[in-house]
Amino acid sequence: MFISRIAFVALTVFTFTSALVTPATKRDDVDVLNILTTLKGSTDSILPQIDSLVANKQASSSNLTPLFDQVQTALKTATSSLQGLGANKVKRQTSDELSALLAEIIKDINTSATGANSSTLFGFPGIVSAITLALETLLIELNVIVPGILASVVLLLDGVLGVVVGLLLTLLAIL
Repeated sequence: MFISRIAFVALTVFTFTSALVTPATKRDDVDVLNILTTLKGSTDSILPQIDSLVANKQASSSNLTPLFDQVQTALKTATSSLQGLGANKVKRQTSDELSALLAEIIKDINTSATGANSSTLFGFPGIVSAITLALETLLIELNVIVPGILASVVLLLDGVLGVVVGLLLTLLAIL
C-alpha cells in the first residue's frame, strides 16, 4: 500500500514539477545537503522507536501516531527549509550524494511504515496518507531545486518500489 502511494507521489512529482521550475538562484550545494542530513538525523532518531514497538508487538495507534507525527513534522520542516532556495545548479557529485541520502530516507520510512501497517489489524491509513503527502511535497521541492534528482533516486530504490516508480516514469516519458 505504501509502495503504491510512493509510486503515485513520484509520478505526480515528475509530472508537475516541470511547470514549477523557477529561475536559478545561486546557493551553496551544502544548503540542500545540510537540510537532508538534518532530516536523516531526525528520522534516524524516530524510526527505530517505531521499529522497536513493532518488533516487540507493542504497536498501537496511541503509541505509533505521535511518532509518525514526528516523522511528518520532520518532512515538513525539511520542505520549509528548502522553499525559497530556488532552482539550483547542483554539482553532479553533490547530486549523487543527495540522491543516495534521499533514497535512504525513503527506504527507512517505507520500512517502518510497512512494519507498522502489518503489525495491527487495520493498519494506519491516515498516518500513511499524511506522511505520503509530506513526502510528496518534499520531493516536489527537491526536484525544483535539483532537477533530475527523482530519476537518480528511482535508480537507487531497490525491489518493488524502484521497479514500480521506474515503470511509471518510463510510461510518462513515452506519453
